[in-house]
Amino acid sequence: MRPERLTLRAFGPFADEETIDFRQLAGRTMFVISGNTGAGKTTIFDALTFALYGETSGGEREMSDLRSHFAKPDQKTEVELEFLLKGERYRIIRQPSQPHPVNKTDYGHEAELARHDGEAWKPLALKIPEIRQQVQELLQLDHKQFSQILLLPQNKFRELLMAESKDKLQILKQLFKTEQYGEFQQRLHRKALDLAAAIKETKTKQLSKLEELPLELNWAEATETTIRHQTDQLLISLDEKIEQTKTVEQTVRQSVQQLVERLRQAEQLEQMFREYDQLLRLEQQLAMTLPETKRQTERYDAATRAAAISGVFETFQSEQQTVQQLTATKQHVSAELEQLLHRLDQVNQDVEWLSAQEPEMREAARRLEQIEEELQRLQDQEQLLTQQQQLTRAIAELNPEALRKKRDQTRGERTTLQTTLAVMTDESSNRLTIQERRFLLQTAEQKQQEWQRNEAERLRLIEQGTRVKQEKEQAELSYTTGRQNERRQLAAELAAHLHDGDACPVCGSTTHPQLAVKAEPLDVEALHQVYLKAQTAHQELQATYRTVAERKRQLEHDITTLGQGKDLPTDLTAIRTEIESLQAQETELQRQQEQKQQLEQQLRTIETGLERLDRQIEEESDRQSKLQLELARLEGMLTRNPDAPSRRELETEQQTLSKRLASFEEARTGAHNQKQQLDQDVAVRRDRLEHIKTDLTERTSKWAEAKELFERSLQEERFATIEQFEQARMTRQDIAQLAERLEADRRKRQDVESGLERIRQIIKAQDRPDLATIGLSVQQVEAELTEATDQRIGVEKERLHVKQLVDAWSTLQQQIEAEDTRYGIIGELARVGVGENAQRMTFETYVQTAYFDEILQAANRHLHGMTSGRFLLERKTEAGKGLKKYGLDLNVFDAYTSQTRHVKTLSGGESFKASLALALGLSEVVQEASGGVSLETMFIDEGFGTLDPESLEQAIETLLSIQASGRMVGIISHVQELKSRVDAKIEVTQGKTGSTIRLVVE
Repeated sequence: MRPERLTLRAFGPFADEETIDFRQLAGRTMFVISGNTGAGKTTIFDALTFALYGETSGGEREMSDLRSHFAKPDQKTEVELEFLLKGERYRIIRQPSQPHPVNKTDYGHEAELARHDGEAWKPLALKIPEIRQQVQELLQLDHKQFSQILLLPQNKFRELLMAESKDKLQILKQLFKTEQYGEFQQRLHRKALDLAAAIKETKTKQLSKLEELPLELNWAEATETTIRHQTDQLLISLDEKIEQTKTVEQTVRQSVQQLVERLRQAEQLEQMFREYDQLLRLEQQLAMTLPETKRQTERYDAATRAAAISGVFETFQSEQQTVQQLTATKQHVSAELEQLLHRLDQVNQDVEWLSAQEPEMREAARRLEQIEEELQRLQDQEQLLTQQQQLTRAIAELNPEALRKKRDQTRGERTTLQTTLAVMTDESSNRLTIQERRFLLQTAEQKQQEWQRNEAERLRLIEQGTRVKQEKEQAELSYTTGRQNERRQLAAELAAHLHDGDACPVCGSTTHPQLAVKAEPLDVEALHQVYLKAQTAHQELQATYRTVAERKRQLEHDITTLGQGKDLPTDLTAIRTEIESLQAQETELQRQQEQKQQLEQQLRTIETGLERLDRQIEEESDRQSKLQLELARLEGMLTRNPDAPSRRELETEQQTLSKRLASFEEARTGAHNQKQQLDQDVAVRRDRLEHIKTDLTERTSKWAEAKELFERSLQEERFATIEQFEQARMTRQDIAQLAERLEADRRKRQDVESGLERIRQIIKAQDRPDLATIGLSVQQVEAELTEATDQRIGVEKERLHVKQLVDAWSTLQQQIEAEDTRYGIIGELARVGVGENAQRMTFETYVQTAYFDEILQAANRHLHGMTSGRFLLERKTEAGKGLKKYGLDLNVFDAYTSQTRHVKTLSGGESFKASLALALGLSEVVQEASGGVSLETMFIDEGFGTLDPESLEQAIETLLSIQASGRMVGIISHVQELKSRVDAKIEVTQGKTGSTIRLVVE
């Protein structure tokens, strides 16, 4: 992660908007942040960390403390960070919870995470939890890990160095993605357990298969050879039994086939006897229906003769109906013609009357045209009158004199406001002086409050220092006593082997008047650790006290400097009283200034209104003159005739004439149309009547001929009367159905006679068979066959079941052998992976320690240069508490004493150099591993002040040497030598109205 731009708004000591554009470093990768104490240097790191995680760099400042005391009420506090990560640009805008300038409800904690797609910012998340999660996924670090790895906060740079093994493991897992190794070892362990369970389950299945075999044997203790021999013998015996059952089954099957054939022949003969009985019954039934059959035959003969002359009869009927229809049509058309002739006479009379009315109607049409012309003239006169009235009203509405009076009144109001504004003075300079005085007093108040808190902290540290010093002295005394006890124990062990006359290996004396005696043993190592812890606590407390004391001196200097020449009160109550008084004066001046601004705004409004009134007066006067000229022109165009008829009289006459003309035209058109239609209808009826008369004469002749032919045909077909003919008639379908029934009856009688003769020839000299006796014999033999078949199938099923069990056992045996082979490899790997090895270390921990060793190698290269080869960091390899060990605790090897000790025993300056070296080494290894974490930036807050000149030079050279890697390093420091060696600086300047930021690149 590399920051590109950081913007602070009303944040910390920065009242307005301050922006740091890191892109202006122009390739420089190291910069120093400088400024006076309290100016806001650490606030820059707080802003960067707050933008990412919503927390400050040191984690000590609350969100409510982030708002600037110098900010205006309407200025919102927020931080905007743009950074580059793996080629992608991201932006976070975050505002802390803060008071609302007007409402009682405060602003809430809000943020937005966005990514630049090349054209615009696209939001990724808006909710605080989602932003925290996405930032951790992007950076692969949480707030604590970010502070331990990329940021060395003030007074907390030793956190990564002193972190517990478990915390270091979590950091390494996050940086190097070692969870995949842990997942692998867990999967391997689960795989081994699954294989062991599978082998056990397979053996259980195998034993269950054997126990199903019909053999009495202890299968759990039987060998593979015994099992195979027993199963082979069992299969051989079952094969022999199957052959025996097959022979018995074949013999019984032959007997069944013979009896079934005999039964089939008997059933055929029985069927013949049953058919003969049925035909005899049918012959008797046919003899009873013979009279009816003869009657139906006679009916069929009469219907056939009637059908022969049906055509003649139908022709006779058709001609008769046609003559009757033509006679009726002739009568109907004659009646219609008489009616049409009567109506035509009436219409002709109406046409003659309408023709006599035409001259009168032409005169009415000419009068109607005159009325329309007169109405048009009246409409034009009315429009002129309307325009005249409108112009008169418009002239009356224009009143420029009233506007002139209003203008004079407004000019008087302007004069009054100008007089009032001339009396009021400009209080902006006085207000600025009061603001400067108030800001100075507020700064003094803050310094006094901070001095009181600092003094309370100093007194607390003195009290705590006394207690910690006593604990250190007590621990040192206990450790000294423990060492003495350890020496006495060694002397007692030596004395146990001394005898008078033997030379002492220590002093060489042959006499031993007073031998050493063993005492109660003490845990010297535990006492030593307690002493080292107490010593470290005392050193840390001393360093903290020095910082607090230095801050106290700085605050006292700032208070003294702040009050020089300013006549500031020194009492905090007096300061607050004067601040309240100044705030009241400032409020009054603000009110006066606002009142003056309101009056000036009123004056400007009046000036604008006067200009608008002048324009209105000029416009209305000009318009009034034009309207008067137009009114005179209209009056000249109007003409009046008192004797002329009114518009209403003309319109009434127009309506009457229009209706009369319309009625006449409608009646004339209707009469002509009606006469024309009646003429056509009369001609059509006369023509149709002539055709009907001709057809009637012709059809009457044909009907007489058809009647004579029909009477002659009745005599030829032996029908005495027409009634006999109609009674004998049948439809063609009924004749065909009757013929079919007679033919079917004839064939049926013939079939019965031939069937009886055929069966008599077959069954003569044969007795009727006994089917029940033969069927019972077949059932008995079939039951014997079923029993024999069941026996054979049972043996075959038993043999198949045994074979399946044996095959299943063989398959499971092969499966067990294969699983045993796999388990031999996977099981051993799983045991080693979960820590069951000589080192008692899991696979994931082993990978993490390997990475940590690489980090220590890289860190020692920097530490070697910063300490002139004195110190080297070493990983503590002995096991911790419990069955497993982590191996990530740190010791330091001191070349001056050739001893290894815990890193907690390092002094403040030594700890800073070790922490810096460890952070540099960590970043180098992570970048080389090309993992998901990008450590392109490091921030260091103070720490250089604890170094002597030589160590400072070594640390500066180390930091300058990493610039070639392109890594950005930001340093907060008061050390002048460091500021002079780095050509890129961010200067934080403290002012009366807040701090400002300036980027200087030399």
